[in-house]
Amino acid sequence: MTAQRLIRTLAARLGRAGQDTSGVVAVLFAICAVPVFLVIGAGIDFSRLSAARTAAQAAADAAALAAASSRLETEASMRLVANNNATANLRGSNADGSRITEFAYRPDQREVTLKVSGTIDTTFMALAGISRLDYQAEAKAIRGLNGTTELVLVLDNTWSMSGDKLVSLKQSAEELVTTLKSDPNADVKIGVVPYADYVNVGTANRNASWLNVPADYDTTSQRTCTTRTTRSVCTRGAARTCTRVVDGRSETYDCTPSTCRDETVPPYESCSGGGTTRYRWYGCVGSRTTGTLRLNDTQPTVRYPGYLATSQNCLNPIVPLTSNASTVTTAIRGMVVNVGSYRPSTYIPSGLIWGLNVLSPGAPFTEGAAYDAANRRPRKVMVLMTDGANTLRFNAADGRHLAPNGNAANQAAQIAQTYTDMNAICTYAKQQNIEIFTVAFDIGNDATASAAMRNCATSPAHAFDARDRQSLSDVFKNIALSLQNVRITR
Repeated sequence: MTAQRLIRTLAARLGRAGQDTSGVVAVLFAICAVPVFLVIGAGIDFSRLSAARTAAQAAADAAALAAASSRLETEASMRLVANNNATANLRGSNADGSRITEFAYRPDQREVTLKVSGTIDTTFMALAGISRLDYQAEAKAIRGLNGTTELVLVLDNTWSMSGDKLVSLKQSAEELVTTLKSDPNADVKIGVVPYADYVNVGTANRNASWLNVPADYDTTSQRTCTTRTTRSVCTRGAARTCTRVVDGRSETYDCTPSTCRDETVPPYESCSGGGTTRYRWYGCVGSRTTGTLRLNDTQPTVRYPGYLATSQNCLNPIVPLTSNASTVTTAIRGMVVNVGSYRPSTYIPSGLIWGLNVLSPGAPFTEGAAYDAANRRPRKVMVLMTDGANTLRFNAADGRHLAPNGNAANQAAQIAQTYTDMNAICTYAKQQNIEIFTVAFDIGNDATASAAMRNCATSPAHAFDARDRQSLSDVFKNIALSLQNVRITR
């Protein structure tokens, strides 16, 4: 029997009792009817209170999630988001008229807490002097990584990243690491792959089974001397500035012409040679030359070639996956774009394949966990960042990455093949359920490079463009938020 039907029945009986000539029944029924009505009425009022509290809780949860999911970091701006969300969800509900009365954001815990409060006016309980009932709903949402995450940062440190661009990259990448590691309960490992024309796998890996590095050696030339009676004397002409392209970027240089002539001088001895040239391995590796193994991480028994040089010709070494935030941030802060006269160019496939190798559970690096495709645990993520176009080609003879050669048509075809290789590695990584974010930093109007970065990303929402320092910082913040699962914890 519904409460309304019960009330109508009791009212009818009370009416009949009032007509009872005995009087006793009427009095007894009247005495009993008052508390019965109050109990039934209180039940109706509490039912309305429960409905209002339920609606308020749903609105509180939604508001907390909205604030935590926003791209905002200040409490005032996040509260505004929560207020707008709560107002929209409460309008027309059983909790219409309630509002957020408490709000707090703890950046150190990435945690939003809020309280929605409201009041309902009673109907039946007002007869007993209780005119209203208060209710509250509390919600807590946290930004954090859920489950295990393995992330590799594949970062461009070519010559074109010189100056403020490298400073901006370091700051943005470090902020990303700090954000992801701020949750003490987060199970996240991060690796770093700085890349240019080559990558540096670390000299400690020289004897690894997946590497083929020849032995260091020295060469000594015989010193020879001849007697000369002339010397070249040069005179600089009018000052002149020219433009050239280095790593896809234009730069100016002094190209003042000089006029030289030989002048007769007293006899003197001119000597050359007689020195020792040392060839050493600085950690630099190229691409595998067997079939298409340069495009995937299969067949780890097929080795990567290591190259000897007279001076360092690759930059900062790879950092394999680690839970140590300090190790990662130290590596990021230490990134450089050149050593001595070495000014590296861009070969994106090199960074991609080693980003894949860092995430892969098998050799060369084995810190990555086996991937569970069914449960998507751990979540494997690659962030690929570049500031320019590919400028090198793959040399099938020895795996080196060289400047294109031949006529203009041949050079264009060689660079096109580099982009084809880049796309192939991206496709293979995505087939392994690796999530790829791409960051094009100040690429300019290079349509080919921009399209390649978009195509490499897992989805259009995973592809970002950054034009300056602030937008690069914003991009990395957005990536961090995309990696975090915002969830209700209370």
